[in-house]
Amino acid sequence: MRGVVRYINEHRGMVAVLTENGFSVFELLGGDPVEVGDTVSWADDTALGGELLTNHTQGERYEVFFQNHHVHQSQLRQQLLIQ
Repeated sequence: MRGVVRYINEHRGMVAVLTENGFSVFELLGGDPVEVGDTVSWADDTALGGELLTNHTQGERYEVFFQNHHVHQSQLRQQLLIQ
């Protein structure tokens, strides 16, 4: 699956990526850098838990923890753990 980083909750390390199927939400492990606008991809569009993420914009690969997929924009605040 491939998408573009649209939202980041830096305090919680949560990231929302816009894909063709809605938003996918993952947690950064170890403070790995991503920025809004980065193009990223991963192997399985429905996998939950640990997954290897490729950041095509920055030329990096790192481990992330997927929390959810196919999330509607109206649910992002809750998914990104924004108070």
